[in-house]
Amino acid sequence: MALALLATILLTASQLSPASAADPAAGTPRETPAGSESLLDGPLADAWEGSLDDWTLKDGVLTGTTDGSVKVNRFITSKFPPAEDFELEVDVWVSPRGNSGIQYRSEVREDLGPNVMVGYQCDVVAANPKYNGMLYEERGRRILCHTGEKVVTDANGQGWVVKSSEPPQFAPETWHRYKVRVVGNHHQHWIDGQLTADHFDMDPKGRSLSGRIGVQVHVGPPMEIRYRNFFVKRLAPTAKPDDSVEIPDNAEKIVPQGGWKNAGKRDANHKLEKAELPGTRNVHRAGPIWLAGQPDAQGLAAAKKAGVTRVITLRSERELDFDDEALVKEAGLEFHAIRFGGHQQMTDQKIDRIRELLKTARHDAQILLHCASANRVGAVWIAHRVLDGRQAVENALLEGKQIGLLDPDLGTTAVEYVKQRKP
Repeated sequence: MALALLATILLTASQLSPASAADPAAGTPRETPAGSESLLDGPLADAWEGSLDDWTLKDGVLTGTTDGSVKVNRFITSKFPPAEDFELEVDVWVSPRGNSGIQYRSEVREDLGPNVMVGYQCDVVAANPKYNGMLYEERGRRILCHTGEKVVTDANGQGWVVKSSEPPQFAPETWHRYKVRVVGNHHQHWIDGQLTADHFDMDPKGRSLSGRIGVQVHVGPPMEIRYRNFFVKRLAPTAKPDDSVEIPDNAEKIVPQGGWKNAGKRDANHKLEKAELPGTRNVHRAGPIWLAGQPDAQGLAAAKKAGVTRVITLRSERELDFDDEALVKEAGLEFHAIRFGGHQQMTDQKIDRIRELLKTARHDAQILLHCASANRVGAVWIAHRVLDGRQAVENALLEGKQIGLLDPDLGTTAVEYVKQRKP
């Protein structure tokens, strides 16, 4: 009786969650389809660049392996020119504990580490059906659309699940055919003909409409990933993204990966760029974080119009001949003062507090961090960039100087803080 009951339970379980049938043609060598280009022609170094030591290209199969000692995700980037709208097809074989991904509309960010890619990714994770074939944004907004979901990300960067179903399962150590189609801001992924992710990205500040293609080996246990029949077909570029997709009233609001308190951490890695605010010097911007010298009323008004909701000043009271709090509040902005003059007053506790505030920055709640000239801002930025953005100290120092850091003692204090706080 017990054996019969056990057999019934096992049979029922297998019926509830069977592995989907693989495409029988997957893994078989085939000619490049008409209108497409192959990414696996020629020697590895002729077609790809980046962390090539992790990969081989032999007999038309691109193979990536790790021994479990990899400490950061590592990438190779195709030399195929940046693509806007396209269809991508590739046959994929992954070991049971393997974790990889197909990067697209991505960019290489050497400031984040050697060969690091940032951007959209079709995940390849055989052991987790909810992740396998999903849409992820590497070093960005993270999970945008789980497998089995249709998601719309609104203009403020908030994701909404408008449809969901049980994610299909695909067996490891078996060839499967992955497909990515991107038209304007509409992203779709398939595995063996089954739609795994359907996403509209209406976030103008977060999305990318063009970029490069790459693949990844992931941190974690030893793994092997193989790619074959890697084809890309360019499509006629869309004139304008579709930002009119309706979000139903019953759509489910997505909580950011890691919870709301971690929602701003993704912004610690935005590229630092020169910016402008009227009446303000040394203005830079990294995503939702603005860095500058002292803004006047006109500069604060422009910052508010750009999306800033909070202002953090580092200026000490004795260097001021005006009421800086009143100036900020008159502009309709939230005011925070974490004041210090020289490096001796830049305490660990003050840097801790500034970092906590910067972590909360989002596209709909941007932050302006300023001092008189951006000298102190540049020092604080070093700590934020290394500890919260996982950048190398050398890169963060260069950015700090770019922002306005001139005092070497401030820079030294920031680096010492990093050494104490870094795990």
